Amino acid sequence: MTAAAASDLAATGLDDAAHPLLGAAVELAGGDGALLTGRISLYGQPWLADHRVMDTVLLPGTAFVELAVRAGDQVGCGVLDELTLAAPLVLAAGEPVTLQVAVGAADDDGRRPVSVYARAGDGDEWTRHATGFVAPAVLGTPGEGLTAWPPPGADELPVDDAYDRLAVQGYGYGPGFQGLRRAWRSGDDVYAEVILPELLDPAGYRLHPALLDATLHAFMLRALDDAEPALPFAWNGVSVHAVGATDLRVRFTSTGPDTVAVLIADGTGAPVAEARSLQWRTVTADALPAARSPHRDALFTVDWDAVPAGPAGDRAGWAVLGSDDLRLGARLGVTRHGATLDDLLADAGEAVPDTVLTCLVEPADADDRTDGGVVGEVHAATRAALELAQDWLSDPRFAQSRLVVVTRGLLAEDGGGGDLALAAATALLRSAQAENPDRILLVDLDGSDDATDLLPAALATGEPQVAIQQGRVRAPRLNRVRPATGERAPLRTDGTVLITGGTGGLGAILARHLVVEHGMRHLLLAGRRGLAGAGAQELSDELTALGAQVTVAACDTADRDALARLLADIPAERPLTAVVHAAGVADDGVIGSLDPQRLAGVLRPKVDASWHLHELTLDTDLDAFVLFSSAAAVFGAPGQGNYAAANAFLDGLALHRREQGLPATALSWGLWAARSSGITGHLGDADFQRMARAGLTALDEQEGLALLDAALGRPDPWLLPMRLDLRVLRAPGNAVPALLRGLVPIPGQRTAASGQRMSGLADDLARLGEAEQRELLDDLVRKQVATVLGHAAGAAVDPDRAFKELGFDSLTAVDLRNRLNTLTGLRLPATLVFDHPTPGSLAEHLRAALAGPGIDPERLVHQELDRLETALAADLDDLARARAKARLQELLSQWDTPAATTDVTSELRDASADELYDFVGREFGIAI
Repeated sequence: MTAAAASDLAATGLDDAAHPLLGAAVELAGGDGALLTGRISLYGQPWLADHRVMDTVLLPGTAFVELAVRAGDQVGCGVLDELTLAAPLVLAAGEPVTLQVAVGAADDDGRRPVSVYARAGDGDEWTRHATGFVAPAVLGTPGEGLTAWPPPGADELPVDDAYDRLAVQGYGYGPGFQGLRRAWRSGDDVYAEVILPELLDPAGYRLHPALLDATLHAFMLRALDDAEPALPFAWNGVSVHAVGATDLRVRFTSTGPDTVAVLIADGTGAPVAEARSLQWRTVTADALPAARSPHRDALFTVDWDAVPAGPAGDRAGWAVLGSDDLRLGARLGVTRHGATLDDLLADAGEAVPDTVLTCLVEPADADDRTDGGVVGEVHAATRAALELAQDWLSDPRFAQSRLVVVTRGLLAEDGGGGDLALAAATALLRSAQAENPDRILLVDLDGSDDATDLLPAALATGEPQVAIQQGRVRAPRLNRVRPATGERAPLRTDGTVLITGGTGGLGAILARHLVVEHGMRHLLLAGRRGLAGAGAQELSDELTALGAQVTVAACDTADRDALARLLADIPAERPLTAVVHAAGVADDGVIGSLDPQRLAGVLRPKVDASWHLHELTLDTDLDAFVLFSSAAAVFGAPGQGNYAAANAFLDGLALHRREQGLPATALSWGLWAARSSGITGHLGDADFQRMARAGLTALDEQEGLALLDAALGRPDPWLLPMRLDLRVLRAPGNAVPALLRGLVPIPGQRTAASGQRMSGLADDLARLGEAEQRELLDDLVRKQVATVLGHAAGAAVDPDRAFKELGFDSLTAVDLRNRLNTLTGLRLPATLVFDHPTPGSLAEHLRAALAGPGIDPERLVHQELDRLETALAADLDDLARARAKARLQELLSQWDTPAATTDVTSELRDASADELYDFVGREFGIAI
């Protein structure tokens, strides 16, 4: 807090609390206690989002300990005598929480009651989350430390995969809470070594909550077989002896079935803190407020959360492509420019740039618009994005480079809707990203010079899409919605509901639901073929029998004049009161296969029709304006770049209408199980299996309609109804989409694990002969082909049968290429299965790329000699050295025997130092 701010605070009778989670403190009249208050949020303290239990962000229990200890200091009580956690505090994105820590009057022993309260927003009731007592500290020297380290006689425990194991159990610890480094066990005692991640600052804390929480993780690993995760429940006798620690040693001593005593020291072993007793208690999903929503893991919003900026690296390998309308080059000092990719490589002496910046802005030339206005801008912007992506991805010279597409105005400063044309174009590029990981990055700027200056640091975050706003780097994250606080007025049953695509699969389901559940009596179902459409007459008869008056009209709603005539024909006695735009077509294809015609064909029924509906109903008193969109627009679905672009426009239109005070609800649906839908009817079993592997499961009709009603009962203009299986995404080794990192944290752990797998594959190949290399890679390719095609095992795949005959198309080819890229660390081209048309030929290509001609005996021997040299550097006494020397001399004397060389290399490969000595003695008869 600045001096001026502190002065202003003092003028109100409050003191600066001098604490990162508390802003002010005041002593109560008569000296009967104190009150400390603060305001926290995932925006102000983004590290709190790294603490999740069963996919719910909770304020860690250690934060309540920190708050209570700080409150005790305020009244001269240095011991937290006891603290019981009464209710978990759920933190939601975009919703600040106000804290109050109240300390009461002292009793005869000097003990004072302490309670921690919180409320979300400004109008909710206060909830007491923790209660206990603080007491005066006993003067004297702090207790014992932990100077003997590592703990003598203790067995070290494996912690390399600790956070993956904890994640499977339901603990979701992001980077800010991944402080555990080593752990040991001695009898019932558990020891641990933890650090505070560099991204967190300990200043102002007695003991940073993330650091104190990390001390608990080693003990938690003991109980992973329990059905439910356990959380700290009650603390007793907590004393903090030193502040500012960033690395700790800790000892847990069991004192009962669910309790331990805790001793904490710093990196030198000096005392830092202790707890006489810590009690654990299991927690169930029902105990978490957010978990009580019936639509948990099914109804979401997208928030732009702050993420830590990365280190700004060297820009020597950067270049700017195109007209640089946003003046990136001048601001960032990038001097290499080119109007085309060829221009960037015009100088034969220059290396291929590793990073290419380009601006995506609205076309200034009116001739480049299809029919003018917003609709024309959207078509032009998406065509430009498609051309950019195709040029970039088809040029092999830039295969190892990344393209950074920079926009301005995609995200409004208030977090609302931005430029509609850029929203559609960016969604197309998200699909290009999904098909070609790590090749394209998306950045939106708020227009300030500071935003451009932060661009290098934003690119170093590892996020595929970021926005830079008001000096902060933000990334999109999927978050669950909180239960609605109220309901909107119901639809008027005496008005007319227009459903576009009303006789299609989803349109028909919706029409029945509106009649049966919402009591609607007048439906106008619009489709291109009207009553001539498949099942249209039967649907009309069915709805009529249910008591509704139904009009089925043949109308191309993308034709503005035709739509205007349709609306004008609605009788005045039953005026239009609701619009549901469910029309749409799919024309799937990877980015390289799309063209302007295929793009326009998918845009028209979504973009053109929705905008016409918007304009033609501006003066109509509507209860609802519902837009059926798709999650493809948000995630960037492979093979659906045109469809993603079309639906992103709908999402933006809903935000645009709400900003104008008009009713709007865009629903970016996940997968529906209804195969009769015109959108999902073309999908096969392999498509559904591929989506299931990505954690996306299909909604049945009942679930989908329940989510529709839940969405209509909320004030949000844009929601994502979908069913996610987060257990699939939490499985070790699975890649978590950036959009889901808020729900499934620990991306860093999985990245590290992936790198180990790649290294292991290359190392294994280097040790094998050609036949073994072929066998290993043939098995790897066949298993991945089987997974992509939905087969049970790789044995079902004939290695000599062409991919086309096996059932591959462009989308499954991209899926296979991306899987092999992840497993091998290579950057394979999109044409992989066309260049190598059978699994066998593809495996041989991978062998040539990864392993070369096969094992090099001389190289292997030298590798093992290097290991032996390291082992011999051990501190041995004279007798041991003499024995080792004799054994090595005997080994060298046998070098002339070829078989011995083969045996030596075989047994030395995985041997420890002791095993090396034993091997030499066993092989040549030398006894110690």
